[in-house]
Amino acid sequence: MKKKLASVLTVIMLACSLPWQAQAAAPIVSNKPHKAPVATPPAVSEARPVKAVPEPVAVKADTAAKPAAEVKAPKQAKPEKKAKKAAAKKSKKTKEKQSKVQVQQSNWRLKVAQQKLQVLGFSDERPSGRMTEATSTALKSFQKQHKLKADGELNDATYHKLTWEAFAKEGIPKVKGKEIVSRAAKYKGVPYVFGGTTTKGFDCSGYVQYVFKDCKAKLPRLADEQALQGIFVTQKQLRPGDLVFFTTYAAGASHVGIYAGDGQFWSASSSKGVMLSSLKDDYWKQRYYGARRVLITNGEVYK
Repeated sequence: MKKKLASVLTVIMLACSLPWQAQAAAPIVSNKPHKAPVATPPAVSEARPVKAVPEPVAVKADTAAKPAAEVKAPKQAKPEKKAKKAAAKKSKKTKEKQSKVQVQQSNWRLKVAQQKLQVLGFSDERPSGRMTEATSTALKSFQKQHKLKADGELNDATYHKLTWEAFAKEGIPKVKGKEIVSRAAKYKGVPYVFGGTTTKGFDCSGYVQYVFKDCKAKLPRLADEQALQGIFVTQKQLRPGDLVFFTTYAAGASHVGIYAGDGQFWSASSSKGVMLSSLKDDYWKQRYYGARRVLITNGEVYK
């Protein structure tokens, strides 16, 4: 009896506990909205290292923003190197140009030297401006005669000596510079007449020609022709009787006067006729063209 009673009680207790367990397992239903459960991140395991986070897109945008020429263009030469190359190229062209000019000047001077060798009887070769065996031989003969280095080359000393010796043979002999200056002063005040060649009126070259003719010395009629006579002299080398030239109404030697000494010269000016002027005057100083020595008595020119 006691065993049956215990079994019945056990069955009753089991039957009563089943509804309560079902109720606890079932979800609670409510009319109110509810929040979704927050997922709890799993704990980081030491056994599994965290993967590197990929680079954000914003970082890559900086690279994309760079100009294509900056990123992909090949390396270019530095500005300094470019400047040096340009300067070297320009310097080379300048040297080549100067070399050509020197050759041209040398050829012109050689042609003049060949003319002087003819005048002096050292050569019968036609002047060409090119160094030939005949020219070299003639130069050696001239150099030996005048006690210069006989190497057959046209150096400065040889050229100047050639020029002087030829001038000494062709220039105006015996007439002295002081005589020329004295005659020039005699015609002070004679009016200027374009094309004039007499004491009634002179132009510049007509006046100079007349003065020299008074001293039994011959000169061409025009200023540019007179500028080709004799030998070149600098202002420091000027002596009374030398001719001085100026560029006035036309290019080149368009005005001529007779150097009187102390920086002064006689000429037939278009404003005041025959007068004494100074090389230092602004008008003449700015227009000075050059000077020539036509009187042998004024002496050899040394460079």
